[in-house]
Amino acid sequence: MRVVVDVSVVGLAQLYETARTGIYRVISSLIPELIKIKDCDITFTSFSSTEINLLAEDYFVAMGHEDRFVATSDLEKKLFKRVTGFSDIDKKKILQRLVAKLFRKRNISKIIGQAEVFHSTFSPLPDSEGLPLSFLTIYDMIPVLHPEYFWEDFDTEFQQILSSVTVGRDCILTISESSKEDICSYLKIDPERVYVAYPAADAEIYYPETDGEKKQRILKKYHIPAPEYFLSLATLEHRKNLRTSIDAFRRILHEPGMGEQYLVLVGTKGWKVNELLDEVATDPLLRERVIFTGYVDDEDLSAIYSNAVAFVYPSLYEGFGLPPLEAMQCGVPVITSNTSSLPEVVGKAGIMVPPSDIDALAQAMLDVRNDSDLRKMMVKQGLQQAECFSWARCARETVAAYRHGFRTRA
Repeated sequence: MRVVVDVSVVGLAQLYETARTGIYRVISSLIPELIKIKDCDITFTSFSSTEINLLAEDYFVAMGHEDRFVATSDLEKKLFKRVTGFSDIDKKKILQRLVAKLFRKRNISKIIGQAEVFHSTFSPLPDSEGLPLSFLTIYDMIPVLHPEYFWEDFDTEFQQILSSVTVGRDCILTISESSKEDICSYLKIDPERVYVAYPAADAEIYYPETDGEKKQRILKKYHIPAPEYFLSLATLEHRKNLRTSIDAFRRILHEPGMGEQYLVLVGTKGWKVNELLDEVATDPLLRERVIFTGYVDDEDLSAIYSNAVAFVYPSLYEGFGLPPLEAMQCGVPVITSNTSSLPEVVGKAGIMVPPSDIDALAQAMLDVRNDSDLRKMMVKQGLQQAECFSWARCARETVAAYRHGFRTRA
């Protein structure tokens, strides 16, 4: 079976640091495991702008797997290089878009015309004659179920992705049973055409860090003044429910012996959080106790996680929720929401609370901080739960979906 997978997000992430989100982590972690599968002919491509396509190609070259990537044609590369030489920025951008437009339809027809299965990991399925059996990965339905969590018109952009699916012909891959239920309900699609492939946390990035000197060095690098802090990691945006995390933290600071605690928030700045950030900066109780690290390099994440006394993640809604899994894999107790996919992720290993219940979250934080036996039990159970997920399993489930979809195609 010949499969072509569009992984343009890996090129986008080389261009913009802010694109290195959960979706990028899923795709970049899945690619090497798909390459390892020998009994399925899988190649990769990028159907985006010429610049992003070339960066995606560079990504595979750096991996040593340029032979698995369907490269941009020499003619398109030459034209793109020519237009990048213009000093007029506006003219350069116009010509770059023109080059991409000239070659996009041709590239799509040529590449997917040779495939029996086509899989887009993020972008809309292409509008092309002769499209083979097609899979689209939909990570969650949050943009249409809760458009208030996103910037204006984001739900419109997401609708364009959804509208590229032909119900009854195309198949969907997703990352949790919770997301599958939402997809089937919204699209009115047969559950037999929606497949779940659970993501995982990369064992080379997320593990219990035991090197004390390294941990101290990383704390200093990100201006974290003391170990054993409460930690959260996510793009700083409304959906991650930062206000509840901060309000719960404010409450525990008033508890006996808790006044010296810190809350460390790791992640780039997202949508609708300026008011909250200003509030923290002007609050005399919080401004020295809440630490915003910004983006953290992958190689530093295990140390950041491993120093935490607990990982706090009262997200309002998640298609899967990688950070709680990453935390468990680093040996950190997890406190999270009891909604959407998060119970699938943490199982019985974490403490789950209603995401709007500040008192319950604050009490859970106090319990974990003050009860060493509880922490030890949660660490053990979290490590065991994390072993249920792997990228090899995700790749196997993805290929199994290709095969089942191909056998039962309409």
